[in-house]
Order: sequence, then structure tokens, then C-alpha cells
Amino acid sequence: MHWRDEIIARIEALIDRAGRLASWLILAVVALLFLQIPMRELAHFGHNQVNDIGQLCHATVFMVGVAYAMRWDAHVRVDIFYGRMSARRKALVDLLGTLLFVLPWLVIVTRDAIPIVVNSWRDLEAFSETYTPGYFLLKTQLLVFAALVALAALANILRALGTLVAAAAPKRQ
Repeated sequence: MHWRDEIIARIEALIDRAGRLASWLILAVVALLFLQIPMRELAHFGHNQVNDIGQLCHATVFMVGVAYAMRWDAHVRVDIFYGRMSARRKALVDLLGTLLFVLPWLVIVTRDAIPIVVNSWRDLEAFSETYTPGYFLLKTQLLVFAALVALAALANILRALGTLVAAAAPKRQ
């Protein structure tokens, strides 16, 4: 196995594990948020803190899910020409799209998120309405999101480069 393929496999295995783990949180989201309604209406019992935890789980599903969707090429794409392109052209589009759009956007997200996350951890920020501890964890997900998407982007870059190099290499007979 080529070193590039080994790196891609390791990155994708990590993203797959994170995605599968986050997918289990959907059950927690349903249980925590959906059950709030009958608990309030029928039993006159409900806690806003449970809602806060449900929101944290819900955000985790989406933050991790972006990298998972990117890894499986399941993200939204306006496909007018891409589906009919050759593998080499698709690789070029993927490479340029990642380098020109994804990576600069991740730099901005990370740059802007770092002070927010640091301040939130410094204060051990709680949810503003309920004072439930852990709001700093919600903000930390910005950096987890950026790291996982950066890894998915790296795998995309390596895969695209591999395709482009293979297409440019002379054919052996």
C-alpha cells in the first residue's frame, strides 16, 4: 500500500469512528428533546437542563456529521457537469475546490473560534438561561468540527493528487 493510501485510510477510519459514535447521539437527541413535550404536558415535569444537554448532543451530530458526509462524498453538490467528468477532471475539481474554498474557510473558522473557545473554557461557561454547566463544550465543538473537516480535506487532497499523478504517469506495458 502506498503511503498516501495509508494516510487516507487512517484519516477515514478516524472520521468513520467519530461519525458512527455521533450517530448514536441521535437517539439521545430524540429521547431528551422529544420526551420533553409529554413530560411537560402529561406529567407537568420537564427540565430546561435536559433541553440543554439535548442541544449539545444535537450540535455534536451536525458538527461531526459534516466531516463524515465529506468523507463519504455525501455532501450537497450542485452537479451539472461533475457527474459526466472523467476521474482526472473530478480529481482536479476536488483538489481545487478543497484548496481554494474548504481550507481558507477552515482557517477563518479556526481563527475566529479559538478566542471564543479559550474564553469559554476560562470561564467554564454555562448555558445562559439555565446555568447548566457545559456550554464551553458546545463552543469547543467548533474546533473539533474544524479539525475533522481539515482531516477530511487532507484525505481529499491526497486522493485527488493520487488520481492526478496516476493519470499523468506513463502506462506500463
